[in-house]
Amino acid sequence: MDNPLTGLAWVSSRHGRSAPAADLLRGLGRADIELSHEAFHRLQPWRAAAHLRELLMQCGVLPPFDKQILLFERWLLEHLDTITDTGQRRLLRQYATWYLLPWLRRRAERGPVSRSSRSELGQQVLRAGDFLAGIQKQQLALTRLRQDDLDRWIVTHPPRQRQLLKPFLTWAAHAGHMPRLHVAAHRPGQRSPITQHRRIGLLRKLITDDTGELRARVAAILLLLYAQPLGRIMRLTIDDIDTTGSEVLLRLGDPPTPVPEPVAGLLLALRDQRATMRTATNRDARWLFPGRRVGQPLTTSTIGPLIRDLGVPAISGRLAALHQLVLQAPAPVVAHTLGFHYTTTHRHHAAAGGTWNRYTGGRNAEP
Repeated sequence: MDNPLTGLAWVSSRHGRSAPAADLLRGLGRADIELSHEAFHRLQPWRAAAHLRELLMQCGVLPPFDKQILLFERWLLEHLDTITDTGQRRLLRQYATWYLLPWLRRRAERGPVSRSSRSELGQQVLRAGDFLAGIQKQQLALTRLRQDDLDRWIVTHPPRQRQLLKPFLTWAAHAGHMPRLHVAAHRPGQRSPITQHRRIGLLRKLITDDTGELRARVAAILLLLYAQPLGRIMRLTIDDIDTTGSEVLLRLGDPPTPVPEPVAGLLLALRDQRATMRTATNRDARWLFPGRRVGQPLTTSTIGPLIRDLGVPAISGRLAALHQLVLQAPAPVVAHTLGFHYTTTHRHHAAAGGTWNRYTGGRNAEP
């Protein structure tokens, strides 16, 4: 830690009372608190406990675990404690334990779980609880639910709630808790991309106007230039930047993508001037966009407002970039190079009115 006073302030007394961190450390030292993730789930105040747990993971005292999974597990325990009906509480615990948490852990194997993914699963638990409470009020049993019972619920609730409930209904039917019923898929409306003229204008401003925060400018440029979603941009590391050759390359897919000047200069400047690198939590972080929490990149909820303040509409801007990219190269090339699924680029190729109808992706392509 470059500034030890920061750490001392964290454990110092305030207004004559011990700091929460000091109380937690004292409890660990006296063995009043078990040194395990399960024990940390129920510690209060939870923010101090979460920060201490992250530090202990970084030091190797606690085994590493994805932060968002830990937060979801903690929230789940607290939420289930508020449900008075034992049957509903048991069913929701089974749903989270055997369906949601395994999905979240598989997701963590591919990289850090985003806050939005964790929030989405929390919303699924809440909607499932609302549904169970609702059918109970109507004196309906989940095991004997009929299609018309479900249809009545569907027509009286917004499509978003239907989307959030569908995973629970799928799991409950598969586990034998209810009959197999049909839930129509939710198809949200498609956003319209900004014009290419506006996209180029925004890129020019982001490159030449240095009044904005550098990390926000670089994130917005990567979004508008390479159609990268914010979540993926936040998970870039300094190791994804390759300067070994004559040009700067950025590893978004395979092969790495050339970064033209002057964007390359801004990217390297961000790498060399990363923020929040002077604290104990981040001194060894490899994230290109390091966050304040140990081992975690900056969150999309933090960078999103900064990008909006620069006048960049994230979704519409990214759509414009993707449409332009698939007009310039075959969809499979864009998919491999920029890390997209082929079906995504093919869909946007069709929406953009592209003319790359045939492309041989390589020696092993199907005839």
